[in-house]
Amino acid sequence: MTTPDTPDTRVCPERVERVEHRMERTYEVAATPEQVWNAIATADGIAAWMVPTRLDPRIGGAVSFDVGIWSHGIVTDYTPAKRFAYAEPWPVADHMPTAHHDLSSLTPIATEFLVESASGGSCVIRVVSSAYGTGAEWENEFFAEMVEGWAAMLDHLAPYIEQGGPR
Repeated sequence: MTTPDTPDTRVCPERVERVEHRMERTYEVAATPEQVWNAIATADGIAAWMVPTRLDPRIGGAVSFDVGIWSHGIVTDYTPAKRFAYAEPWPVADHMPTAHHDLSSLTPIATEFLVESASGGSCVIRVVSSAYGTGAEWENEFFAEMVEGWAAMLDHLAPYIEQGGPR
């Protein structure tokens, strides 16, 4: 079961000039919370279904993903079998001349994985990525492309877990 993954651009209530970029997907898998946790919140687990990953598994720890370039972030929550969250600066900041884009108005891209037990020995995994920006055309294009690539990677998660992933 998945939910739509199209970017949502809503005005942020605190700052009217900011636009929210948001992607949310939900999966139900036949696995325990611990099995899901091993797949979503360990470097080896993430690397098995997504991309090579480095992870210091603690709040304040570093997390890095090899998506053709190394994308670096900071772990903001690490609650075993419940919630794994991190924040990354927009990768474009390191790979595009800043003269072309106002990066000062962008918040980090916050991503969280939430795990809930469900009936019958299954779990629901909800993945949310969001950030606030100005709504500039380049920014909307970047987030839409990021969501497309992210969704394609996330579509490997449920089959990985259900086909015997981390046990």
